[in-house]
Amino acid sequence: MSPGWRLVRQIAARSRLALAVGIVTLLAVDLGQLVVPRFIKYAVDDLTTGRATPHTLLLQAGGIVVLGFAIAALRMVWRPLLLGFSRRVERDLRLRIFDHVQSLHVGYLDQHPPGEIMARATNDLNSIRMASGIGLVAAADGILLSSAAVGFMLYISPLLTLLAVLPMPVIMIITRIISRRLHRRFQQTQASFSAMTELVREALAGIRLVKAFGLAGREERRLETVAQRHLVLNMSLARLMGLLFPLTVLVTNLSLAAVLGVGGPLTVLGEITAGDFVAFTAYLALLTWPMMALGWVISLSQQARSGMERIDQILLAQPAITDPDRPRPLPRAEALGIEARDLSFTYPGAEAPALRGVNLTIAAGRTTALAGRVGSGKSTLLALLGRLYDPPPGSLLVGGVDVRQVRQAELRAALVQVPQDAFLFSATVRENITLGNPAADDQALWAALAAARLDHDVAALDQGLDSELGERAHTLSGGQRQRLSLARALLLDPPVLILDDPLSAVDTETEAAILANLAELRAGRTTLLVSHRLASVAFAQRIYVLDRGRVVESGSHQELVSAGGLYQALFAEQELLAQLTR
Repeated sequence: MSPGWRLVRQIAARSRLALAVGIVTLLAVDLGQLVVPRFIKYAVDDLTTGRATPHTLLLQAGGIVVLGFAIAALRMVWRPLLLGFSRRVERDLRLRIFDHVQSLHVGYLDQHPPGEIMARATNDLNSIRMASGIGLVAAADGILLSSAAVGFMLYISPLLTLLAVLPMPVIMIITRIISRRLHRRFQQTQASFSAMTELVREALAGIRLVKAFGLAGREERRLETVAQRHLVLNMSLARLMGLLFPLTVLVTNLSLAAVLGVGGPLTVLGEITAGDFVAFTAYLALLTWPMMALGWVISLSQQARSGMERIDQILLAQPAITDPDRPRPLPRAEALGIEARDLSFTYPGAEAPALRGVNLTIAAGRTTALAGRVGSGKSTLLALLGRLYDPPPGSLLVGGVDVRQVRQAELRAALVQVPQDAFLFSATVRENITLGNPAADDQALWAALAAARLDHDVAALDQGLDSELGERAHTLSGGQRQRLSLARALLLDPPVLILDDPLSAVDTETEAAILANLAELRAGRTTLLVSHRLASVAFAQRIYVLDRGRVVESGSHQELVSAGGLYQALFAEQELLAQLTR
């Protein structure tokens, strides 16, 4: 059994009492509907034989009214019980998807865009909710109602019942053939919806770029192409569904014609009473809903089947990065050292390695920097430190422990990284800065903001720490977003702080002040700094220079400038550029 259906089964087991009460209540509703034609039968028989009196007709009408109120009340009972089950299925599946996606490696998210995952967690889940809710009700209602109706019809006239159900096997055969095609069409349609969702998400996420470059027309044409394909697939699906529902109505009408053709003469000949004939046609009419529900339930089940297959693809995906069976704890220390031993790494699917035999030592309690051109391997080394990808065994150690032997949560709590692309949530300043330390008091928050030279900016906001930042903090500048991200990390005061060019959008004067604050705050703690501005890493006690995945130089700023190697060449280029732009 797939993980998705296994979860649905577990939810059903936990909700068995509610489901049982709901089904029994639904059965009672169907029973009430089946009794109504009996009242009609007696009333018609009394009218045709002359036995009817105002009193008896009033009693029969009153019986129908009482049944109507009872049916309405019972429907109010089963709806929240049975449809509530489908909502719990939807909730638990969505939580399971979200939790599982969080455990997957970044490579999986590279191959499956967020829009596609969102479509599966919304549109596909909705199809499962419909099937486990109203689809379940329609199936149970159809089976109970049709079985009881046929039973009453057999009681009235076996011959008419045979004529009424004779065309029905035809629709079952046709439905079986169509259902196979429905499954394929639903898979195509849901995949198309995922592609369209991702395109819209991407366009909205990059709306500023779209406006800046006047790309609205281009994006509209891209969406039109994808939406047109989605429309074509949906129309193809609609034509297929258009065969199913009319066929069910046709079969019902054929049954009614057979009953009228044979049942009418039987009534005239007195073999059945007029009341029986009217009741029989009423029961036949009750069969119309189960026949229509059959096509609808098949449609819902095929759509749910396709949706669950797509959800199972997520739930069955195995994370490439897992915690060890017997994890080793990191040493309890205010500062931890980092060591790379002949570290080589090649990205999945890449031909050339991103790192080649890297050896370096980042001493505990000191500030170390990584420098080098774009693509030299700096970001890859940081990704391996955080185990976003797994390094070879024994090639990367923190505090003397192989990172592969440490629990991911413990490793990432000890090695806090501040990326260049500062991601902030659509929340308040306080909620963003306290992500890793919700219990921090205001004094600690303002101290972290002051260290990042953002305290005056936040104080100038209307609500201060409680100011809403909007979608991805669009109310802040790029430099302010980077400084808020830095303050968030400083609030944690981790044993190892890794700064991946976190001040690239900050002016040089502010950057210098922030780096001076860092040198004071992080005294005795390990800090690893990566920056394209070599002047920003000059204060580091040791600098490693990477080129094409190798460590080509190491030393202090003065030693590297005096060596006349790659570092000196890069530093001279940046100095010249700075002079030209003054």
